[in-house]
Amino acid sequence: MRYPVVIRQSPLVLIRRIIGVEVGISIVLFAISFIANYEQLYRQTFIGRLIRYDIFLVIAASILQLLVTLGVFLRWHSEEYRIKEKEIVHRWGMMFNRENSIMLKNVSSVEYKRSPLEFFLNYGTIVVHTLVSERPLCIRSVENAEIYANIVKDTVDLAIRRKPPESKKFSILDLILEGENRRLEFKQTFRWDTKRKAVNKDLERSVMKTIAAFLNSDGGNLIVGVSDNGGIAGLEDDIKTLIRKDKDGFENHFNQAFKTTIGAEFRQYVDLSFERIEEKNICLIEVVPSPKPAYVRANGEEEFYIRTGNTTTPLKVSEVNSYIESHWQK
Repeated sequence: MRYPVVIRQSPLVLIRRIIGVEVGISIVLFAISFIANYEQLYRQTFIGRLIRYDIFLVIAASILQLLVTLGVFLRWHSEEYRIKEKEIVHRWGMMFNRENSIMLKNVSSVEYKRSPLEFFLNYGTIVVHTLVSERPLCIRSVENAEIYANIVKDTVDLAIRRKPPESKKFSILDLILEGENRRLEFKQTFRWDTKRKAVNKDLERSVMKTIAAFLNSDGGNLIVGVSDNGGIAGLEDDIKTLIRKDKDGFENHFNQAFKTTIGAEFRQYVDLSFERIEEKNICLIEVVPSPKPAYVRANGEEEFYIRTGNTTTPLKVSEVNSYIESHWQK
């Protein structure tokens, strides 16, 4: 795990704060209106002789709203939570940075929660309980909150030596937080079509195309059971479609699909491992570069794929030979 891990709250927190501040100001002004007559006081000023009261209200309200929005935005933008080896640091402040910290040895438990709105927007809240305070630390409306909560839990265990961290698990979490790139891709499922609610062989071929592209390029990692935005979906929908409904059944089906689509001779360059994150199984497929071209057999034809940026790209027949010469015959 690379420290510090930085957590930032989503724009949902910004919107909530803007609404909260503006509602608070409105309540205060409404309450004061029973004490003083604004219009009468305004007309006694120099500006009151130059600008009509109703126009002044529009201008003043616009300026106030702008200042409130700017101030809340800067406060939100400067706020972050840093997970370090021994502590969680909450840092904020526009002109002068301020911070509070919680020692991980004092953390008693870590929870992950979602309000209905957070569930709809795919956010979550991380709640950190400590032994030294009854008030927990709440990191609200965080994208990929499940992953961050899991990182906090494992870092706490490491800090107080409850158990040694699983290096593979940490590396998978690192990969998910890194996001898709040239050498990393996520697949929500291997064969289960979440829209059609049925098995879709095209999804299997899509996985094989990505693996072939990694074989034909510089290698890479494919994580099955993780959505494009990094959410943990799990393998359960795939596993329930298999004859043997467990991880071994998943790997057996993968091997059969791989043998049929790419070829058994390339299986030695592909490694499968399973990890359980947030009570869900995910599969990490690690691919090393192949010493020779790998083709995908589909519809009686052979197709050739490479990685370009963070996408899997098919090459035309006229392009394959030149790529092979440049990539393998250097």
